[in-house]
Amino acid sequence: MKRTVAFCALALGLSACGGGNPFAEEETTTGETDGGITIPASLAGDLDGFTFSPEDGGTLTVEGVFLDEDALNSIYVRKPNLDVPGYIAFAAQDDPLDQHATAYIQSLNGTRAGVVVTGGQFGTFNGGAAYARDGEFDRPELNEDTGQVSYAGSYIGLTNIDSDGNDLLPVPAGTADELLPGQSATVTGDIFINVDFSDNTLKGSIFNRSLDVDDDQLANGSFLQVGSLELDPAIISDDGTFLGDVVLEGDTNRQDRGDYGGIFGGVDSEAVAGAIFIEDHLLEDTNAEQEYGIFVLGRCGGDLESAGICAIVDG
Repeated sequence: MKRTVAFCALALGLSACGGGNPFAEEETTTGETDGGITIPASLAGDLDGFTFSPEDGGTLTVEGVFLDEDALNSIYVRKPNLDVPGYIAFAAQDDPLDQHATAYIQSLNGTRAGVVVTGGQFGTFNGGAAYARDGEFDRPELNEDTGQVSYAGSYIGLTNIDSDGNDLLPVPAGTADELLPGQSATVTGDIFINVDFSDNTLKGSIFNRSLDVDDDQLANGSFLQVGSLELDPAIISDDGTFLGDVVLEGDTNRQDRGDYGGIFGGVDSEAVAGAIFIEDHLLEDTNAEQEYGIFVLGRCGGDLESAGICAIVDG
């Protein structure tokens, strides 16, 4: 699968923060999770799977994203300078005229997700996302505390829009612009999901979204604020997975911009991991932008709770 690239002449404004290895031991996520669960094609994109090893500071092996070093087995290196809140970064670029690929991963007690997107080159880009859990779906016992619960945390997305390329290998002066690879610009934000396990439904919002490229109308160093996303109601299947539509907040026509999906994991579904793919949703002057993203969230009121917004919900 190859996706069309929309290049935007905007400058990068990247906020970095430190992070450690989220996986205690090697963990693998593929197109099929435990129990034969398959990642929907709209979310998986070009990604077949990934494996993380914490040895030697951490390496990430990605399968299926084309032209990021080797098509079948690409090894990414840790990039702490690209970390964002809640997720740790990796990248791969074999030489200055090869595609650059960025990846983010996170795990909470074996419930995990990863996203990979290459920067644009020769008019195309590649990307995809995956999620998985260890073990089976452990539905909470229904009572006044666990029937309706919330999950909250941070979100990371990767786009087919170019950043200023601060992780690209340098090229000699005079290299033709037509040959230069790009580096995927990120979108960061917060996510909140309400779940009703009594009727197996959920819905939510991804808000406070910022694209890491500067708008010419903003002061130098500012982020470009982009629209919030609404996660339309979806049904939780018997295996603890879900799939639904994504729309722009405030869109009275409720136009479908893409899909979101995920999986509940851990004891009493203490965590949820998922992914989204959306398009034509960021900028007014183009309709070619696309974004893959992931979320890995703890349940409000549970041991994995991390978001401040959880303080005002019952669980």
